[in-house]
Amino acid sequence: MSPEIEEYEQSKHIQDFLFIIKQKSDHLINYFLISFFIVGLLLAFYYDTWQIGIGVGGLLLIAYYSTKLSLPKSNLYQYVLSVVLGIFMAQFIYQMHGMFEMHFMAFIASAILITYQNWKLQIPLMLVVTIHHALFGYFQYIGFDNIYFSQLDYMSLQTFIIHMILAGVIFSICGLWAYQFKKYSEAHIELIFNKRETENKELRTANYELDRFVYSTSHDLRAPLNSMLGLIEIAKDDTNEELTLEHLKMLNTSAKKLDSFICDILDYSRNSRMEVQMEQINFAELLKDVTQNLKFIGNNNRTVEFKIEITGETSISSDKNRLITIFSNLISNAIRYQNPKIPNPFVSIKVDTSQTEINIEIQDNGIGIDKESQTKIFNMFYRVSHESVGSGLGLYIVKEAVNKLNGEIKVQSEKGTGTTFLIKIPN
Repeated sequence: MSPEIEEYEQSKHIQDFLFIIKQKSDHLINYFLISFFIVGLLLAFYYDTWQIGIGVGGLLLIAYYSTKLSLPKSNLYQYVLSVVLGIFMAQFIYQMHGMFEMHFMAFIASAILITYQNWKLQIPLMLVVTIHHALFGYFQYIGFDNIYFSQLDYMSLQTFIIHMILAGVIFSICGLWAYQFKKYSEAHIELIFNKRETENKELRTANYELDRFVYSTSHDLRAPLNSMLGLIEIAKDDTNEELTLEHLKMLNTSAKKLDSFICDILDYSRNSRMEVQMEQINFAELLKDVTQNLKFIGNNNRTVEFKIEITGETSISSDKNRLITIFSNLISNAIRYQNPKIPNPFVSIKVDTSQTEINIEIQDNGIGIDKESQTKIFNMFYRVSHESVGSGLGLYIVKEAVNKLNGEIKVQSEKGTGTTFLIKIPN
């Protein structure tokens, strides 16, 4: 993976984490805002300030939620929240007729804002507190009545300055905590990302070595097998003895089974570790190649008719190698397990594509699968009977390939009448 891609992936993980933090914080803020509004109503009950409790509190809720709903992709609502919490403080001070302790509601609001891990949210709150204290303190000083800012006659300039300095210290500390929490979260994600990336590199290296081992082993095993099959054909031409020919036929069958098993192991190994590689697919060409290669397999001389029907988009994006694996295994099974009692064997292949998904139906009129076996045929090494051909890995590989493509596969079958496989793969 290139450094640019790694940096992008890391940044994306950080953004995703911060988005989760924002969602959880929004959820908590809903409870805090409702609680603040209820506190205003309780104060209104004791101090007969219903107009302030309902009017101001209601407008604050409307301001916050309307901003959040109208600008869902913006963080502006968080800054509106900071202002709203500051005004709630002013509302409570007024409702309590200037009770000095209600100034601490600003500090509670400051602590609440830490949850967003954004130090800048402390600034609007600080501005509201400063403007409120300066404006209402001045009004009280020059003699305005019933502004309910302080229960003292007025707040002196010295008291105001000390008050603002201490408030600024608290807001700064809360902002520092928010900043440190964000930096810690980013550092933690970076550490996890780097650790995971190191593990992925080690895993990719191990997979590469394993691929080389599997390929080398399969090649070393298949080479003598192919030589053996060639020698069997030569030996069959050099003898007319029925017993010898029978033995050579059995040996040929066993060698082909072993070769098929090695091929299945190799396919399984590749499918389990190979990344999905998307490319444009032309199903007409793909099915032509697959059916051409499978046309003459089987142990009888009957010709299988292929019925191919492709509807929808002619080209789609998917993993070509896995699609070939799926079609090859299902079609070859349909050919191998023909029903000798039914004339004119066929394999019907229907592909319907759209912008969202690929629907595949592969149907045959073969021997079919009994109900009990239908729930097990996708298990590793499962074989319906001792007469079954192959290693028992084919349908397991098909299932794994479909899973790799985030698809699903189902089977419909009745003993003696044929089998239908239904596959749905998202585009």
